[in-house]
Amino acid sequence: MLKQQIMFDTLTQYEVICLFGGLIAVYVKLNAEVLKLKARVMSLEQTNTEVKDMLTTLLSAVNEVKLLLATHGIK
Repeated sequence: MLKQQIMFDTLTQYEVICLFGGLIAVYVKLNAEVLKLKARVMSLEQTNTEVKDMLTTLLSAVNEVKLLLATHGIK
């Protein structure tokens, strides 16, 4: 405890203000990065859903073509 008290006694007001300013800047920067990453994840999840829907449509179309070919006797 005494060691911490000595450390804070040796810091000037300017150093303390700079320290807190730096901490706030780091927090804001990291928070902005997290928000960007969350937006990117949501975008990728939306794209993934769209691709799944397109593949389902494509699969049903391929099955329909196979059925039509089978009814006409073409293998």
